[in-house]
Amino acid sequence: AVQSVRITAMAFSLQDRFLELCRFITRPPRTTYVEGDLGPRNFRMAGEAFTRTDVTLRNARGHQIHCSHYHPTEASATARPCVIYLHGNSSSRLEAISVLPTLLPRGITVFALDFSGSGISEGEHVSLGYHEKDDVKRVIDHLYATGKVSRIGLWGRSMGAATALMHTSRDQDRVKAIVCDSPFACLRSLSGEFTNSFLNMQTPSWLVGMLFEWVRSAIQDRNKFDIMELKPIQYAATTFVPALFTAARDDKFVLPHHAQRIYQAYGGCKRFELVEGDHNSLRPWSWHNTVADFFVEHLVLSTAAPLRTPFGSASTNTQATARGCKLDAPPPTPEKENMPPELRATPSWARTP
Repeated sequence: AVQSVRITAMAFSLQDRFLELCRFITRPPRTTYVEGDLGPRNFRMAGEAFTRTDVTLRNARGHQIHCSHYHPTEASATARPCVIYLHGNSSSRLEAISVLPTLLPRGITVFALDFSGSGISEGEHVSLGYHEKDDVKRVIDHLYATGKVSRIGLWGRSMGAATALMHTSRDQDRVKAIVCDSPFACLRSLSGEFTNSFLNMQTPSWLVGMLFEWVRSAIQDRNKFDIMELKPIQYAATTFVPALFTAARDDKFVLPHHAQRIYQAYGGCKRFELVEGDHNSLRPWSWHNTVADFFVEHLVLSTAAPLRTPFGSASTNTQATARGCKLDAPPPTPEKENMPPELRATPSWARTP
């Protein structure tokens, strides 16, 4: 009888945790902000003038998604490379401000968006990549249609990292490089870790499985997508664009083994770095330099003509090109100068005279 009571109590506690998991998947706390939080429309960085152009796009589900494109103020006669920054769960395009000093001075423009259901974009729910990948497609369609973008890379964090991999797997002729910071490999395994962490005990796998199916059914009924499809690792082996992966050593939310598993399964040229910090901490400036060098190599210095093959078509050269990449064993590079911690997330306009 005592054992039965314990199991019943555990089941109710697990149900609470899985209700929380439902909210985490589809309606986490929403970041809200006003336009002024995006900073000035015109600013200077590294002696060059830049402009923020705000854009509103409509995604495949009819939602307006709010975006910003950061680019040099002076118009260029040639198209420039662009990195699309993909924010994490319960975040917004404000997250991209911290990467502007990493990319803009190196000749790479930055495009940031509020995913549907995030920030000030329309939509009531998020989906940890299931629908977000279609927002990415809409943005890429828009950027190439302007004629002002030569090559595109994706830089995602957490949900954004999973989204980057899920989209790139089907659009490898138009996405030229990806950076994935703290992606989850499989929502099913993440949910078990999430439950064990909240209960501070090892939960029987059969009980986790039963309640996961309950969550799956609830989300299918209410939000019309299947969380069993949230398995970014299944796309890794057949994705071949150059990729850079990272995870934080003390991340207790998405454990580092998720990014490591995806890295190990990844089919293209790849590199993995474990950085200090946790899931939401600022990344070391040395990591930002690594990302900058990576995007310069694959978006700026590459001499290959930009490919704009229609979405969904397959390239005959993508896999062969990836197989020849030596990114997994990079040559040693000199120690880079560290930026003081207090400047790492400071917008340039707040510290540039």
